[in-house]
Amino acid sequence: MQCERFTIGSIECQILPDGEAMYWPTDLAAGVPADEIIAAHKGTMNENGQIAVPYNCLLIRAGGRISLVDTGLGAQAVREFGAFGASAGRLMESLTACGIDPGDVDLVIISHAHPDHIAGLTAESRGARVPVFSRARHYFWQSEWDFWTSEEGLAEVPELLASAARRHLPPVHQAGLVELVSEETDVLPGVRLLPAPGHTPGHMALAITSGDEGAIYLGDAILGEAHFDHPDWVSPHDSIPALTVTTREHLLDTAIREKRLLIAFHLTARGYADRINGHYRFRHAPA
Repeated sequence: MQCERFTIGSIECQILPDGEAMYWPTDLAAGVPADEIIAAHKGTMNENGQIAVPYNCLLIRAGGRISLVDTGLGAQAVREFGAFGASAGRLMESLTACGIDPGDVDLVIISHAHPDHIAGLTAESRGARVPVFSRARHYFWQSEWDFWTSEEGLAEVPELLASAARRHLPPVHQAGLVELVSEETDVLPGVRLLPAPGHTPGHMALAITSGDEGAIYLGDAILGEAHFDHPDWVSPHDSIPALTVTTREHLLDTAIREKRLLIAFHLTARGYADRINGHYRFRHAPA
C-alpha cells in the first residue's frame, strides 16, 4: 500500500489507504436522479453500476507524538460486512508499509462512529474484542459518543451501523482509553478538534496549523469531489441533512478564507476549495 506523505509546516502527515467500497448512486445523494449522480462521479463506476468510494485514514506526527485519524473498516471487513467490505479493511497493511506498529500510536481520533471509521478500533483475541491501539487515547466528540452508546440512539439507525457500534466502542471504553470533548480542543501542537455536526450528531473535523500553513480534515462532511459542485446533495447516511449542508459550506468557506488544504476520508486526493462565480470548485494539490 502506498502512503502519500506531505507536510503542513513542521507537521508531518501521511494518507493511509484503507481500500475502497462500492456504493449504489442513490447511496451518495438522496433524491437526485441516478444519471446526475453517475455523471458527477465519472470514471469510478463498475460494470454493475456501482461507484467506487475510497477510504483514506490520516496519520499525523506533531509534538513528537503520532495520531491516527479514523480506523477504516477493520481487518475482518469481509467477515463483518460481507461483499461490501471485500476491498476495504487495509489500514493495517498501510501502517506496516509506513513502518508504523499499532503500539506506536499515541492518539486515535474518530471523526464519527460509522462502521468505516470505527471497525478498525478492535480485533479478536482469545474470543474477546480488544483495542488494536492499546496504549492510545481515543478521542470522540461527547454528543457522538452519547448517541452511539445509547440504545435510544442506536434504535434510530440501521442495524448494520448499530451492531458495529455495539461491537467496537465498548472495548475501548472498558480499557479506559476514551477521551470525550465537547468544545474546540487542541490535542497536539497545531492539531485542533472542531465540531462539524450533520453527517452524524457529533461528527467532528480537525484543523491542522503550523506556521503559515494549514489544513482541514473534513471526515465525512464531504463524501467526494461531487459535493464541491453540488454542496446541497445529501446522502441517506447524513443524519441531519440541513445541518450537513450548513456544516459543509462553513468548512469550505473557512478553508477558502484561510487558504487551507483539504483532506477527507472519501476524497481521492488532497486539494483546495475555490469559489468561482458563486460555485465551489475542487483543485487538486500538486503531487
